[in-house]
Amino acid sequence: MTITLMADHEYAAQHLASGRVKIEGFDVEIVWPQGGAGSVYAELFQDPPYDVMVIPMTNYLIALDQGEQLIGIPVFPDVSFPHLGVQTTENSGITTAKDLEGKRVGIRGWGFNPGTWMRGILADQYDVDLTKIDWVEAEPNSLMKIEYARDERFRVSKGGDQVKELESGELDAVLFDRTGPSLAGNRKSLFQNPLQEAIQYYQRFDVFPVNVMLVAKTNTLNENPGLARAILRACDTARDFYNLEAQNDEEHMGLPIHWLRGNGLFPHLNGIDENRKSLQTIVRYSYTLGLISREFTPEELFYSECIN
Repeated sequence: MTITLMADHEYAAQHLASGRVKIEGFDVEIVWPQGGAGSVYAELFQDPPYDVMVIPMTNYLIALDQGEQLIGIPVFPDVSFPHLGVQTTENSGITTAKDLEGKRVGIRGWGFNPGTWMRGILADQYDVDLTKIDWVEAEPNSLMKIEYARDERFRVSKGGDQVKELESGELDAVLFDRTGPSLAGNRKSLFQNPLQEAIQYYQRFDVFPVNVMLVAKTNTLNENPGLARAILRACDTARDFYNLEAQNDEEHMGLPIHWLRGNGLFPHLNGIDENRKSLQTIVRYSYTLGLISREFTPEELFYSECIN
């Protein structure tokens, strides 16, 4: 039986997608959806189109909390600091993170992974009271057709085109992913130096946010003993190539490679222990926002073959 595994043509995954690195011992077809990864995120909850998928952390946590027959492999194709994607406007009256209280702030979806990270960071790093913000959820988003928990402590309404709404003043700020759309018109970054804010978060909390991870159908792994370990080994090999060959003038999720290396954040490794603090933090943030019903341990997130 051919096993399908999602891998993009960027970062470490490019070496799987190109065929340079193989999943040894198994018949694995490397695929990538025509509409991009986001086009299949919602299918995780219904009928996953592939055996192993690249999924945002919070999407997986919500699916796991709902009892979907899925399990993680501790491979993290990209990591990022969401500080880079927070935008506001010149006339919003917002000059600090704390100024977001009492404002209308856009987010792609209530369970949106970069937005979940950034909301947790706003609370931890800047002491922002998230219940004092009027949140505006854009549609479409990858979880819009999925029923998942909504905590009544938070005020959430529906919105549309967040760039237009930000520029028109309907929104006061937006938590975009990566670096957000290029700045234009009256839009500006919330932080004068997002990279400095990011490294201060890392230095204070020892957390480098994981963005997406590999998630497999539980039955596929059960029916193919050794597959999870083989995938992890192959992804580690691909990561080694990426770490060795990435140039300082390149970027990873909007973060300059030379900046990552200079701050001891590159290379970033796969594995549970290597990402334990980050995993514990995104679980805590998701639980605090009411997205999941309990706090999972890191080991509960991953297939048994990948533990120790």
